[in-house]
Amino acid sequence: MSKKNEAICSFALACTFLCWHPSTQADDAVTFPALTPAPDNSYVSAALGNGILYGTSLDTQKPMRWRAAEIRFGPAIDLFGLAAGGHLPAGGSTRLDYVYYNEGHPDNNHRDGYAAQMVYRQKLHPGFDLELGAGPYFSMNRTTVNGTEIDDKRLGGLFSVALLARLDQFSPGLSIRLGYNHVLTPGAPSSDAFLVGIGKELGAAHVSTPDDASGDNGLWLAAMGGFAQTNQSGPGKRLSYALEAKKYYGPWAASASAIEEGDDGVRVNRHGIAVEGWYVQPIAEHWDISAGAGPYLAVNQYDSGDWKVNGLISLQVGRDLGKGVRAFADFGRVVTFRNKNDADLMTIGIMKAF
Repeated sequence: MSKKNEAICSFALACTFLCWHPSTQADDAVTFPALTPAPDNSYVSAALGNGILYGTSLDTQKPMRWRAAEIRFGPAIDLFGLAAGGHLPAGGSTRLDYVYYNEGHPDNNHRDGYAAQMVYRQKLHPGFDLELGAGPYFSMNRTTVNGTEIDDKRLGGLFSVALLARLDQFSPGLSIRLGYNHVLTPGAPSSDAFLVGIGKELGAAHVSTPDDASGDNGLWLAAMGGFAQTNQSGPGKRLSYALEAKKYYGPWAASASAIEEGDDGVRVNRHGIAVEGWYVQPIAEHWDISAGAGPYLAVNQYDSGDWKVNGLISLQVGRDLGKGVRAFADFGRVVTFRNKNDADLMTIGIMKAF
């Protein structure tokens, strides 16, 4: 899948979940495993925008062609007890955000990645809030260097500023997000982008959670299918599928998956076993969004045929269907750490509690 399509699909999916809030549930429904209620000022948002790449290895500024996109979500966290100790200004709070950021489509650069940001929010006015965020950013850039196409991976920083215009009159906690992102990555181009989107604060009153004091709802088994796309030019999409076992522990989860990525006929014919840890955040009644990451032991028949340790990073949106059944959509990124043969996995699935 092209980075443009990834950005548009991710933004549309996120906006759908932000704006739709189911209000009823069957009395006999068996719901998703109990999650710790989202504290006030937990947050989720999606935004689109434009910007530029510049600096290292670039002879001029490269525009993002209006394809920059961001999805972020995270819980309120009292960093170092600052709020409890009265060390924050009135109206101030802190939060930990998980961020997927796509930096658009500059010439010869197709960079996106994942970040964890500490965010400080300050209420400026009953109708406006200001946010400042900073944290590590792991990026992957499909680019051609000296005639060789690679998926260049780097660890840098993502720095963000956003003004939130509140729309509480339409839905409590809803806001328009006007944001600015700066990426600083050693040995790679920097970038600046302005983004506009929609966000939602999530208080405990907005999330339905079943009563389960133990937080243990047994084992969930899932089957998923879709397509995979190698992150280099040439190979097209191919069918991909996986089987997964998952266990929830309040807002956390652990999973083990058997994955078949399919055969692109050129670079990737890979399958293996992945283990991931997850953070799960409810975003509306019956809905949740989660981020997962972990090692992926796999064998690629086009690359020596030896088993190698890769990484798997996942972003998932789930819907509780009741009676111990859930549906979900999953975007996964296979990271080889060898600057080649990375892949995107776009799947949908169904999960059942046992």
